[in-house]
Amino acid sequence: MSPRIATAYAPTAARGHASSIADWLLDGPAQLTVGPHAGTVVGTVDADGHATYGYPEIAGYYLQWLAWHHRRDDIAADLSSRADAVQHWLDVWLALGHPLPTRLHLADGVDDWRNRAEFCFDLAMVLRGLSAAADAGLLVPDPTIVAGVVAALDRLIAADGMFNAYRAEPADTDLPERWSTRRGGFLTKAAAGVIVAGALPGMTSRVMAAAEATWHASVNAALDTPHDELHPQLYAFEGILSLSQHPRTRAVLPQVAVVFDALLALSATRGTRRGALPERRSGDAATSGPERVDVLAQTLRVGCLLQQHLADWVPDHVAMTRVRHLLAEQIRSDGSVPFAIVATTPVANVWAAMFADQALALAMHPHASDERATDPLIV
Repeated sequence: MSPRIATAYAPTAARGHASSIADWLLDGPAQLTVGPHAGTVVGTVDADGHATYGYPEIAGYYLQWLAWHHRRDDIAADLSSRADAVQHWLDVWLALGHPLPTRLHLADGVDDWRNRAEFCFDLAMVLRGLSAAADAGLLVPDPTIVAGVVAALDRLIAADGMFNAYRAEPADTDLPERWSTRRGGFLTKAAAGVIVAGALPGMTSRVMAAAEATWHASVNAALDTPHDELHPQLYAFEGILSLSQHPRTRAVLPQVAVVFDALLALSATRGTRRGALPERRSGDAATSGPERVDVLAQTLRVGCLLQQHLADWVPDHVAMTRVRHLLAEQIRSDGSVPFAIVATTPVANVWAAMFADQALALAMHPHASDERATDPLIV
C-alpha cells in the first residue's frame, strides 16, 4: 500500500527540500510497481496515496528527472531499475493502438477528451526522456520503442514540414480550443526534445527536419505572439534554454529576458497577497485560474537559467525571492507538492514535484557548472 499523503502544507527546510521531494518521487507512489501498468509514472496521487492515471508525458519527464538527478547528486538509489521500468511500460503503452492514449485512467469509466488524439508535446517528452536516460547510462534504449514513438511523431508532420500540435483519430474529431491543441511557442520544448534525442536508434531524418523547422517557428511565436497562459509560455522559454548552445538561442536570449521580466512582474501587479502568479497574463491570480505550483517552479527555473547565460541581466530580486519562498512553502511533510497553492483536496501532483525539485536546486546553486552544459536537462 502506498503511503498516505500528508494533508499539511508544512514547509521543508531549505537544505532538506531536495532529499524530501526526491524521496517521495523515488520511493513514494509516483511510479507504479505492480499491475499491468507497472513502471508507468502517474500524473496525480489522491489523498489515500492511490494513483489516478498513468501519463506518458510525465513518464518522459521522470526519465529526464532521473538523468538530471544522476548527474547532479551522488546518491545510492538504483535509478537504473526505475528507468528500465519506465521503458518496459512504454512498450505496453505502444501496444495499446492508435491513437496512443494520452492519459491512462486507472479507474473505469473515465472519458478523457485527450485520449482522442496524439499530442506532439507528449510524444516528444517521451523521446527526450529516453535519450536523457540513455545518455546518463540509466538504460539501453530499445530501438523498437524508439521507432514506435518516432512513427507517432511522423504522423503529426504537416504539409509545411512542421509538427502539428496534435493528430486526432478520426481526423474530424473535435477537441477543445486550448493552447495545447494549436501550434504556438510551447512547441519549442517539444521540438528541442526531439532534437536532443537525435542519436537514438530508430530516429529518422524526416522527424529531425520537422523538429528543426518547428523549433525555429516556435521561437518566433514565443517572442512575437506569446501565450496568454503562463504555463505554456514558460514551456516556450524552457524549449529555447534546452538548446543553450544553439546560435539562435544566444541571439534571442535578451528578448526572452525582456518577456520574462514582464511575466515576473505579474507576481506583484496581478498576483495574490502571497505573491502567486496568475494563470494568464490577461487576468489576476484571484480570477484567472488556480495559483499553480508548477508555474511557480517554472518561473524560478527559467529565471535561474537565464542568469547563467546573460551576465548583464539581473531579474527582480524581490520577486524571485518571493517566488522561491512561496514554492518552498508548498512542500508537504512527505515531500509531495500540490497542483495549486489553495487546493480543495490534498492531491499530490507528480510533475509539479519534479519541477519544484529542480527549480529549488537551481536557486540554491545558481552557478553550478553542470547546469551550464549543452543540455541543462530541464524537466
